[in-house]
Amino acid sequence: MDINYRKIRKEDGYEWYTLLSKVWRSAYGHIFPEEVFDEREKNIEAKAGGFTEEKFSGDRKIAYVAECDGKIAGLMYGTLDSDYEYFRNNYADLVALYVYPEYQGMGIGTALKDIFTKWAREKNADRFVVGVLKDNAKARKVYESWGGVLSGHEQDFVVLNVGYPESFYTFEL
Repeated sequence: MDINYRKIRKEDGYEWYTLLSKVWRSAYGHIFPEEVFDEREKNIEAKAGGFTEEKFSGDRKIAYVAECDGKIAGLMYGTLDSDYEYFRNNYADLVALYVYPEYQGMGIGTALKDIFTKWAREKNADRFVVGVLKDNAKARKVYESWGGVLSGHEQDFVVLNVGYPESFYTFEL
């Protein structure tokens, strides 16, 4: 299978948000109530309309997609400035890395992570952080296989006014 990795483009908005929505349902269906997914799915068109390259890329941000057979199969977004208060000022942040379930296990996620880490090193970052829901065992296993170290810090990821425990993996560059 031919996989192409490229920076995002403005016209990727609908596929970007559709992938996010479908992968969220697959990854978090056992964690979040149905209304979380319904809310995300009904707003895809509106979000896609506001999708811009500038929102996700620039000197301190990076966003890539993986394409297979003309379809976006995975996505990655990262920044040099973590939004997590605990990790701010010291860590780059791999904010989003999602791959459709049917494309998982093919190295797409690892390749997208490698694009991020190469970019972060070139920007003089020394380390990065990934936040993950504590109950997302599959993602946690992947981050551990990549050499991530579980941080002692936890906080709530709030969705529809409900907090879900979030853990953090740190990586040295």
